[in-house]
Amino acid sequence: MSHFPRLTRLLQAGSSVKICLFGSSTVEGVGASSPENGLCPVVERTLQPFMPNGVTVINRGIGGNGAEEMHDRLQQVIDDRADLVVWQGGTNDVWKEKPVSSFIDQTRDDLERLRREDGCDLGMIGPQWCKMLEELPNFPAFRDAVPALAIEMNIPFFNRYALMKSWCAEYDMTREQLSPDGLHLGDFGYKLLGETVARWIVEMTGI
Repeated sequence: MSHFPRLTRLLQAGSSVKICLFGSSTVEGVGASSPENGLCPVVERTLQPFMPNGVTVINRGIGGNGAEEMHDRLQQVIDDRADLVVWQGGTNDVWKEKPVSSFIDQTRDDLERLRREDGCDLGMIGPQWCKMLEELPNFPAFRDAVPALAIEMNIPFFNRYALMKSWCAEYDMTREQLSPDGLHLGDFGYKLLGETVARWIVEMTGI
């Protein structure tokens, strides 16, 4: 069974595909030593052997963006005409002390608009496991809101929070080694995240 039907159809037909990562500093690659070590280039490089007729990964990440700022950029994402849009969020609204209900409503509306106007496949990436977020009392509500919305909308969900904990155990790392500034990943973290997101995308096609 394919959870990304449009992407699957194109790959089965031998077509090139376009994937848009839409989010904040994680998508932008903040914390990487150079742009090519950020999330989007790692995802693209990892996908290439599985998508030999061409794959383009578009970086629509801007650090500090919450749901409102992402809403303001939504038309740009629609205009990209990507076959798959992977939404990443739920972090910056915590700092801004936005009500979790308004975050959920805005995100739901925007994902519904993407689905309706663009016809693209959708995926969601939840917030990270890091020191700075764990210190905020309103964080758990946002952490839990993203997978709940994914279930409600029948959108595949990538559980970054749980995976980051498992990577620290697997590689005998501390949370601070994975996110040296307490929030953003370093090169090794982006390598792990990018390769795992890419494999998740391939798994969701069912090919």
